[in-house]
Amino acid sequence: MSGAVGKRSRASLKAFLAEDEEAGAEVAVTDPRSAELRSLGSDDPAALETIREIFAGTSLPEDQDKVRRILRTRIEIQKEWGDARDSFLAIGRALISLENELTKAEFARLRHGTERLFPFSDATATQLRQIARAVDGGRIPAEACPGSYGTAYQITLLTEPQLRVARERGLIRPDVTRREIMQLRREIAASGLEPEPVGRLDRARLREERSRLGERRGRLAEELAMVERRILQLDELLSPIIDGEAEAIIEAQAGTGGETGG
Repeated sequence: MSGAVGKRSRASLKAFLAEDEEAGAEVAVTDPRSAELRSLGSDDPAALETIREIFAGTSLPEDQDKVRRILRTRIEIQKEWGDARDSFLAIGRALISLENELTKAEFARLRHGTERLFPFSDATATQLRQIARAVDGGRIPAEACPGSYGTAYQITLLTEPQLRVARERGLIRPDVTRREIMQLRREIAASGLEPEPVGRLDRARLREERSRLGERRGRLAEELAMVERRILQLDELLSPIIDGEAEAIIEAQAGTGGETGG
């Protein structure tokens, strides 16, 4: 009888283990994220190993969502990198999206390992993010963004006064050259003041500037006069207090001297 019970127990255990394996298989099948990660990893095992090396000592390699996100971004960037015309905007946006999903420490490690995961350096990745932010933020209209990311990046370096001059001169356009933007940066100071070309004077513009500065000087002179008047008023109000405090100090010192002499 005990043998029969033992046989049934062993049979029950096998059945239990079989059910457990089937349940595990069902869970694996019903978890598309794990399946996607396995698929991405099998397609590019070197990238998966690189991620483990870059983020060694952190919890990221165990975070399937973040690993999958990095692998997907890598695939997306490699695909977009071949199309130079508009792809750098998509790449920049993908990098910004990835940056937002990682912690600061994780993103710092990602930047350090940029060349091992993506077909460009960290410096290029920084430029692409900056261009995407400039376009999405409205500083550079998407339809006017140059086809060269190097030229587009030069536009992002313009100060607001320089950008205003660039718009006035029609330099914010798809076919603008990097040389034109760099020449503008050299010509127009970051403050927006434009130096007068040697050998040519625009007298009308100079007279206008002279008039504008004269008006400003007049306003500053009036403000200075008001400040001087107010200081005099405050001196008059404080004078009795100051005199009284001085007399009290003198009397106190005299009293101290008399006591010492006595």
